[in-house]
Amino acid sequence: MAIAYNRDVLRGVAAYVASRPQLRVFFPDNFEPSKLNRLLQSEISGVIVASVPPVWKLQDKIAVRGLPAVDISADLEQSKLPRVATDDRAVGQLAANYFIDRGFKQLVYYGMARRYWSVARGQGFVHQARRRGAIVQSFYKDEADGEDLAGLFPATAAKWLKTVSKPSAIFTGNDQLGAYLVEACQQLRIRVPEDVAILGVDSDDLYGQIRVPHLSSIRQDSREIGRQAAEWLERLMHARKLKVNTLLLPPAGLVTRLSSDVFGVEDVLVRTALGLVQRQLHEGPSTKLLVAKLDVSRPTLERHFLKALGRSPATEIQRLQMEKARQLVLDSDIPIATVAAQTGFSSPRQFSTSFRHYFKETPRTMRKHHRYAPATLGAAMLWPGR
Repeated sequence: MAIAYNRDVLRGVAAYVASRPQLRVFFPDNFEPSKLNRLLQSEISGVIVASVPPVWKLQDKIAVRGLPAVDISADLEQSKLPRVATDDRAVGQLAANYFIDRGFKQLVYYGMARRYWSVARGQGFVHQARRRGAIVQSFYKDEADGEDLAGLFPATAAKWLKTVSKPSAIFTGNDQLGAYLVEACQQLRIRVPEDVAILGVDSDDLYGQIRVPHLSSIRQDSREIGRQAAEWLERLMHARKLKVNTLLLPPAGLVTRLSSDVFGVEDVLVRTALGLVQRQLHEGPSTKLLVAKLDVSRPTLERHFLKALGRSPATEIQRLQMEKARQLVLDSDIPIATVAAQTGFSSPRQFSTSFRHYFKETPRTMRKHHRYAPATLGAAMLWPGR
């Protein structure tokens, strides 16, 4: 599993345990499946486990032991244990909507062939792209593929990348693949984001910012996965029944960085208008402002927007404001009043009202729901890794 994902899940577990001092949590370092029997014979009361291909038999051994357990694996579609995980198809759908909303017509998925989470994200991406009328293709990296480009990017994928139509928007199964793709584009003299816009998954600061341009990424709700898994495990340890056996959580949001901070529309007027909106977000842009700055009539501007994006200038301005606002709420600690000012609202009250109407929850509620304070750790977690 991605390091950032692992740590955020642990933070979610820690947040739940922090309010229940009677619970103690043990995180085995460098867990090896060979040590499982000894661990299961210890005095632990429950297990949160991430089953991955080399150790799928963990589920069987835990079931035989009769130990309360919750699976948080991303690498299988179904589990013999109660399971909390990301809705990977929803991740793919969000990626497709993101690119199409930015005007892209040619979409590509680049993922790993033998990993369930990667295949499911690709399926969601392709299905949603086709449903919305985009041209879409997929390319899957096999772990057996040979590599070049300093051992980071498969030779077969590099050959494929040269054939991708430009401009295109590429969604990668995770941030690691996205970072490698950015590097490959640089070595192949493919411009990012002008020729290809790139979006990953995990919002991993290491992979997202180690290369320039920095990588845009979808945020999994990994802390909530950890919190929910801990809550389920406590219920099971008290012999309480669960209402459902599987819970798939939608992605928590999306962080736009330079790798995808571009619009794929061909209409020069609309592209110019969108650039103006982005530069003027802090001043509260409006259709009236665009008409004046671009020296066009309102009906002409409306017609161009509807043809290029399928929505009015006012609707697109609101979408860009809310996209920026959600990013600031989730990925910064700046006060809500500052978020309001930076996204062009006249007052925090007006901002909160608009935000609640758009997202169905207040900015403070969203920030509280997705951000947990670190807690002291004191059931075992079996986490072989991905």
